[in-house]
Amino acid sequence: MKRFNLLLLAFIISVFLGCAEADVDGAVSLDGPILESVSHDGNLQFNGSVVNKGDTPVQSVFVVITLIDEEGNIVGANSVQVGEDGDESQDDLLFPGERNFFTVTMNTIPTEVVSKNVEIFFETPEDFQP
Repeated sequence: MKRFNLLLLAFIISVFLGCAEADVDGAVSLDGPILESVSHDGNLQFNGSVVNKGDTPVQSVFVVITLIDEEGNIVGANSVQVGEDGDESQDDLLFPGERNFFTVTMNTIPTEVVSKNVEIFFETPEDFQP
């Protein structure tokens, strides 16, 4: 049990030190750190928020997280659509300066993960009417 606790502590420290950032050239980026936890059923959970730093609204914002082991192998990956409500209306738009939260859950052994890669994808609506 002591060994597991040490491995878990090492994992948490390495993940916080190895936090990846999204592409800084895009209009949508992470708004602060991604908080990481292990749920009661052993799943990894990543909670954070994104912000639209551009001048126009965006839609279909996805956060993709890829987990990597110490040998550089991918040991987990998942994505989530930010603010998804199943409606294609303007409610799905992320306006300039607006923030939205996300949660990504993965069934991966926490002690295998030494780093993560975070990417944010989005589209610019062609027919936006203010």
